[in-house]
Amino acid sequence: MSPGVVAVWSRAGVHAARTGDDGLAAEVAARVAAVGGFLDLAPVCRCVADVAVRALSVLHEPPDAARGQVWVLDGQDTAPDRLFAVRLVTAAANRDDAMVTALVAALAEASETERAQSLRSLITYAAGVHAQAAHYRTEGTES
Repeated sequence: MSPGVVAVWSRAGVHAARTGDDGLAAEVAARVAAVGGFLDLAPVCRCVADVAVRALSVLHEPPDAARGQVWVLDGQDTAPDRLFAVRLVTAAANRDDAMVTALVAALAEASETERAQSLRSLITYAAGVHAQAAHYRTEGTES
């Protein structure tokens, strides 16, 4: 996929999930999963994870890496697709590129169905955190 296609699909998926268009969000995840190679999955996963990381930084004070602080998983869901999403976002937030790469490499080896489910969960997670951050930002501006 070209960088432009990656950007369009990533944004379209997150936007669809944010606005409740589950069909489009699932379609984006399925299309990316069908392409399925590591070189295609990596930029999409990083793009979507970045949306979540930016939102988390609005919702929570980022950890101080100089003091050895890191983001940690909160409430581990055991469903593989949702666990993938949270682990990927946590690794991205901690700037752990090796872990992000390992998670995406594992995703690339999964079945197309598993890839689609995991991408869908990543998109949904990012959209949910983004919506919380948007609400948090506007909460303090209302009179």
